[in-house]
Amino acid sequence: MTEDRRAEVLELGERLSEPPSTRLVDLAFGEELAAQRGLAEMVGWVDLAHTLCLAEAAVIPQAAGRELMGALMELQRAADFEPRAEFGDLYTNREAWLAQRTPAVGWLGVARARREALTTAYHLKLCDALCDLCDALTAAVDALSALSDRHKNSLMPDYTYLQAAQPTTFGHYLQSFAWPMLRDVERALALYARADQCPAGIGSANGSTLPQDRWRLATRLGFAGPVRHARDAMWMHDLAIEACAIASAAAINLSRLAEDLIIFASAEFGFVRLADQHSRASKIMPQKRNPFALAFVRAIANRLIGAQAGVSATGRTPSGQMDNRLYVYDAAPDALTAAANAALLVAECLNGLSFSPARAAQALADRSVCASDLAERLTAETGIDYRRAHGAVGRLVTQLEAQGRSLAGALPEELVAALRHAGVDLEGATSAAILNSALDPTSCVAARTGFGCAAPEEVAAMAGELGATARERREEIAKLRARRKAAIDALFAEARVFVEGRA
Repeated sequence: MTEDRRAEVLELGERLSEPPSTRLVDLAFGEELAAQRGLAEMVGWVDLAHTLCLAEAAVIPQAAGRELMGALMELQRAADFEPRAEFGDLYTNREAWLAQRTPAVGWLGVARARREALTTAYHLKLCDALCDLCDALTAAVDALSALSDRHKNSLMPDYTYLQAAQPTTFGHYLQSFAWPMLRDVERALALYARADQCPAGIGSANGSTLPQDRWRLATRLGFAGPVRHARDAMWMHDLAIEACAIASAAAINLSRLAEDLIIFASAEFGFVRLADQHSRASKIMPQKRNPFALAFVRAIANRLIGAQAGVSATGRTPSGQMDNRLYVYDAAPDALTAAANAALLVAECLNGLSFSPARAAQALADRSVCASDLAERLTAETGIDYRRAHGAVGRLVTQLEAQGRSLAGALPEELVAALRHAGVDLEGATSAAILNSALDPTSCVAARTGFGCAAPEEVAAMAGELGATARERREEIAKLRARRKAAIDALFAEARVFVEGRA
């Protein structure tokens, strides 16, 4: 019986005279099926909508349609359905299961190729994965927003080239990763709008001579509408590339934050402490708490960069080839899922993160981070151009460094001498006042009141904006999910009515 079913769904004795080789089954069929397993539930939805629409159009006879629909409903609930590579891909595995139960299975493939069912399910899967990524990213934005608001007054050095650069706050620093996350959400929602177009009802790639209501199919599956061009619907590859690019971009931003926090959590910095639940002990060095969760986020980013390259490479085929789909059915949704998991892990790490004001203050103690503030203050107070002010402060820092001293210990007369070398005369009292104000990190940060800058009140305002935008995006995503769920619920209700002969 198994061999009969296998022969039927693999077209043996018709177009093919011998079964596929064991190697072909184990290797090619096996990998193809593995990439499609995640589409199983959604292929079922597509089959239900396809059967309903063609029965309505009298393409499928009513009696056969009801019998086929009943078997499809049973398959959707079946716990014993386990696809096997010997039966081919997911579509032909479903066909073989149905063939055991009804001869009406012969109508399942009318007016469509198997890849139509799989591609439509793939669009549905992609939409779900995009929603999951958006939800995860907004959770990370929430964590950053809350933590940044709590630390809007927590001073620390900002770094360029891993050298202390300017004074900032931990809150302002954290927010620099939240805005890219919101842009990732915007990118994901834009892709959702493109993926939310239904490929179904296109025959093989150019349409069918049998009547199909593509708008009705799209509505039943909760899509915004059908893909405009039939051949594009079947063979488009750009959505997969875009999905992997979005996943990669999101993961890289998360990885940058993770890498910074790994550095800041090290004994050499000690600015932050990762919770024990996000750390892992060394098996050889008893003193170590390894930031494993953050390192894992970096590993996800590394993998997704490769996934993007791989998916892009699969598109470099003649347009009507199957190899641009062979791995994409799971590669693109899996990339989005991996990025979502990274975002959720980062959010969890942030919620358990602690900050050490004392260690951050130590890093600010030599006041080197205030050098540019001192140069700006000299420009404002004396009227000299910034180039000359920059040179004077640079000379002062060099002289202090040669003496084993820091900017924190600079004397007013030393500043006067540095300025005199730049052709500027400054009174000692004025230089003392400038040094006192310019070398105070709290005053430096408080003075940065521009739009988007580090002053605490501006950080607080941005924290509020981040939280509000994250809420708006979550509400938008919830509406998209609700629309799809309502459509699928209605589809199953229609299918039950049809099977019972009430339609």
